[in-house]
Amino acid sequence: MGSMTRLDGGFSGRRILMAAFLFCNLLIVGAFRPTGGQAASNITISGSTMLFPLEQVWALAYMKQHPGVHISVASTGSGFGIANAANGNITVGASDAYLTKEFRQRYTNLVSVPIAFDDAQVIYNIPGLDKKTVLNFDGKVLARIYLGKIRFWNDRQIRALNPSVHLPHTRIRVVHRADASGTTFVFTDYLNQTSREWYNQVGRDMSPAWPVGSGYNGSDAVVAAVMSSPGSIGYVGLGWVMEYHLTTGALKNLDGEFVRGSVDTIRAAGHAALKDPSFPDDFNRSIVWNIHGKNVYPDANFEFWMINTNLDAGTMKDVRNLLMWALTKGQAPKYTVKSGFAPLPFRPLKPRLDKIINRLLPGNGFNERSPG
Repeated sequence: MGSMTRLDGGFSGRRILMAAFLFCNLLIVGAFRPTGGQAASNITISGSTMLFPLEQVWALAYMKQHPGVHISVASTGSGFGIANAANGNITVGASDAYLTKEFRQRYTNLVSVPIAFDDAQVIYNIPGLDKKTVLNFDGKVLARIYLGKIRFWNDRQIRALNPSVHLPHTRIRVVHRADASGTTFVFTDYLNQTSREWYNQVGRDMSPAWPVGSGYNGSDAVVAAVMSSPGSIGYVGLGWVMEYHLTTGALKNLDGEFVRGSVDTIRAAGHAALKDPSFPDDFNRSIVWNIHGKNVYPDANFEFWMINTNLDAGTMKDVRNLLMWALTKGQAPKYTVKSGFAPLPFRPLKPRLDKIINRLLPGNGFNERSPG
């Protein structure tokens, strides 16, 4: 099946708990709306649940520094973010997935802007296993778990990767996303590139036809399901791992090393990808798996904001100012690293970012000294 992407599935069926969670966060992020007669500039950001922790921190910091701006942030899934940025329902769409050829043909009015590095990590809840124990996984074993062909934690294929770990005969409870998810896109990208079975039967997708498992809307729901279900396995971004102190596995990379996701290892993946002379200026390429390096995490990704080129001039100026801030001051470790993201290397990327910003606002390239 290879690679195909659907943007259906998701937001309308969100559980009441998730809706309450989003509502509370919208109230928090919107707390700095200016009062009095001054009209606010309103920016709505919606999409990626993986990117949500960083966006919350950014929005609060930016509004404190720019009291005439109101930013609302919602965690709705990358598919929702891409589609609704394209149709004008939101100002900025947040996505863990880049604009594939299919997306670029479908959404000709979107420009993708990279804003940070992140990853998809495997989380699990195994009774009797010390939380400090790190399990090793490769793509073939993970794929067979998510295909329903490995059903117990002490399966010989898992034990072969973890010979020193005593694993219980506990049934594996597969947890995945039910909505159109960029986290799923990144996770299945790793499976798609490392398992012929997965490539032939499922493929890379935001909303794949899952052979087994229970689906949940949003990363927060995946975390809750794994934490409350003994024997379960799931996947989320590093920000969620750090916030909830989750147990994570190490993934086998292209050089045969088992590497855990961290700010340093996802930064290593991103920097290695950017050193490739063939890496596209628009950043629309996967950085999953096919990157060499002993310390490279093999399931890393760029995080993107999707901007509609048809935004009105006033809104586009507001978005550009926010982008300037996010790509300079917003890359500070107190925002990125603390939230579970690796900052972008600004100076090497400036020529490429200039091209992207100029496409949004011709004649208004990236000025490092005046970010918003």
